[in-house]
Amino acid sequence: MNPVLDLKRLGYFIKRQLFLNINALWIAIGAVGGALLVISALFAYFNPEVDTLFGLRNLYLVVLFGAGFIFTSMVFNEMNTPQKSVTFLTLPVSTLERLLGAWLVSSPVFLLLFGAFMLLLTLISTLLAGQPEALSYLFDRDVLICVKVYLVTQTIFFVGACAFKGNSFLKTLLALFVVAMIITAYSGSLGFLLFGKAGVKVGPDGEFKDTVEYIFTKVIPFLFWYVLAPFMLVVSYYKLRERQV
Repeated sequence: MNPVLDLKRLGYFIKRQLFLNINALWIAIGAVGGALLVISALFAYFNPEVDTLFGLRNLYLVVLFGAGFIFTSMVFNEMNTPQKSVTFLTLPVSTLERLLGAWLVSSPVFLLLFGAFMLLLTLISTLLAGQPEALSYLFDRDVLICVKVYLVTQTIFFVGACAFKGNSFLKTLLALFVVAMIITAYSGSLGFLLFGKAGVKVGPDGEFKDTVEYIFTKVIPFLFWYVLAPFMLVVSYYKLRERQV
């Protein structure tokens, strides 16, 4: 048996995590879903326009991100509870298996459950609006892009769940705010030092146009789509291993 990654052992761990989290997950889906169902029914019935259906679809996507980030931040709550942490940390699974199991539950599994629920809400909305044919083009390329963005950005909150003890969601938001402020201050200071007194023109005809355009159209998208998520999962692994020592 592989001491680092055993698929059978990983399967047992995922079943355990699903069993422990399924009640909280269904309660959350029921509470949020009930509110969304009422909102969808009212808007679709009294304003049966295609734009209304697209607006409801966008609302579901916003809820996907919010609910997904909160659920991800709670995925290691058992480790943060003194009465339960000993049981969790002494389970016969490796750190990698804990990481993969928690990520699979909080990302692909959650996404599939919410996607099915979103499909049901959209179907009900289109039927109430008398436009069932709209269902086929409500799930367009924009939805696919949102799903891909969720899979990437969810890993940031996954790091927070591994690193912070309690209130992981709020602490992750605070950390993101601090990082954004540091980057903004650094970029502003660097820009002032480079261009503030030199009179360098940075614009459509400026000397740095090609460099800036390459960074924003090639480098940053590549880092976001292909580097950020794997990097965050690697960081999560080491943070989780630190918590287990």
